[in-house]
Amino acid sequence: MQSMKIYKHAATGLLLGGLCLLPSAAWAGGCDCGAIQSMINRSQGIINANTSAEAAGIRTEITLAAQNIIGIIKVSSASIVRAIIDLKESNAAAIKGLLAAKEAVETGDLYGATAQPGSLCGSSAVGAGVQVGAQAATDVRRDMRGKQIDYSSNPDARPLDYLERQLAEDHPDVKQMVEGMFPLDRTLTAEQLAQAHEAIKTLADPRPLPMPTDDQKENTAAGQTYAAARLVHQGRIQTAREALDHHVAFHAPTLPPEVAQWAVEQWKQAGAQGTPPGVVDGKMSEAALLNLLVQARAGNPNWYTQIASATEAGLLRELVLMQSVQLQLQHRNMEYLDRLSVVTSLDYLTRMEGTTGKEMEALFRRMIGTQQ
Repeated sequence: MQSMKIYKHAATGLLLGGLCLLPSAAWAGGCDCGAIQSMINRSQGIINANTSAEAAGIRTEITLAAQNIIGIIKVSSASIVRAIIDLKESNAAAIKGLLAAKEAVETGDLYGATAQPGSLCGSSAVGAGVQVGAQAATDVRRDMRGKQIDYSSNPDARPLDYLERQLAEDHPDVKQMVEGMFPLDRTLTAEQLAQAHEAIKTLADPRPLPMPTDDQKENTAAGQTYAAARLVHQGRIQTAREALDHHVAFHAPTLPPEVAQWAVEQWKQAGAQGTPPGVVDGKMSEAALLNLLVQARAGNPNWYTQIASATEAGLLRELVLMQSVQLQLQHRNMEYLDRLSVVTSLDYLTRMEGTTGKEMEALFRRMIGTQQ
């Protein structure tokens, strides 16, 4: 629009300039309207032609700019639409993958049979059963401890009573005592568990020391000395006896029947025949379970074939399972070492009392005799 104004001003200037250049004779001789009108008309034609050309150029530029803008908008809109479609497809694929993975995990067949761990795996009953068995073993130790303390602290018992107990017909014989402490099947029966309890009382404290009366402990120096010595003696016996109780509870049939049934099924799937070792009367001990988890691998020819054909996922799962078994074994070893260190320390202290203790007591008496 600014260019059109400039052209109009320029044309007007040319017109005026042309009029001024007319000879003075023309102005003096009068007005030749025809000639002037013709000049004006030609000037207006020139102005209109220039104005139309400029307007056409401007319209062309505006049209091209609009077309470019529309094209850019179309391209951008198409890119946005394609991005939205790709995002929807990606989300749909991810959701589908999650559903497939969840279904595969629930069926226990993520990559097929070759991706599964070795035998004796795949049941939640084992983990829950181990927890139930641990609590049951604690209850067994608690019951045995209470009965043993009562056995050794009976104020009415006489030495002859303990002798008659050991000679009774229902007392376990040597074979029964050994089987109660070391069952060949690694799981005690209910009868063997009771025999093991009686064996511990007999082996650890065959003739418990008599209890002093209240009058003896309160009114006599000898009674007080005996009561103190008896307390130390019975405390050492019960501490050592606790290690024996722990050993028996480890072989007690504390695992629930679901674990024993699971072991039977897995034993058959492993290609073995008969009842798996450690299952006695439909029950198992923790010692038998750990032994079965080891024997189903190191002692199972089918396990080596399965490992040779397993996929990487299957080998990793088998490795995790074996590490969990190893962790449980290490935990058991730690418990045994803990009890062994206590019993060993008590044994060392008892030996010191019988050697250096007597020497120190003799030196103390000599010192007192010298002062007197």
